[in-house]
Amino acid sequence: MAVALIAALSTGDDHAEHTQLEVLGIVWGTTVGLAIVHWFALLLSAQVVDDPDLHHTPLEMLYAQLVMAFCVAAVATVVVAVLSEDLERLGARITAALFIAGLVGFETRIKGLSHGRAATYGVVALTLGLAIATMKWFLGG
Repeated sequence: MAVALIAALSTGDDHAEHTQLEVLGIVWGTTVGLAIVHWFALLLSAQVVDDPDLHHTPLEMLYAQLVMAFCVAAVATVVVAVLSEDLERLGARITAALFIAGLVGFETRIKGLSHGRAATYGVVALTLGLAIATMKWFLGG
């Protein structure tokens, strides 16, 4: 959902006049909306494909999706609230990039990679995420 948030906040002109409410609408609409869509897709796929490795109930899947969405959106809301109008969209995109990097590091560590390797993957994800998140702002659009 953080990737979709970066994409949604990259549409339009970062330097054009806009309200905080418009930016927050994009943040919350994208994150929570995508969490619900992800849950629905998981629910459908669980009904269509019998996966013996599936150990979560539909309610647990919805909860996990919504918790991540609310975490990303809440932090992005704080960032948008403290930044100037010209930096709000950029700040929210950087927030999403930071969440992506954290998730990559966490997930790779959980999968058994060493701390160093997981940190390396997280730094690579952060570098790419920040490059994508900031490119539009610096290009002036």
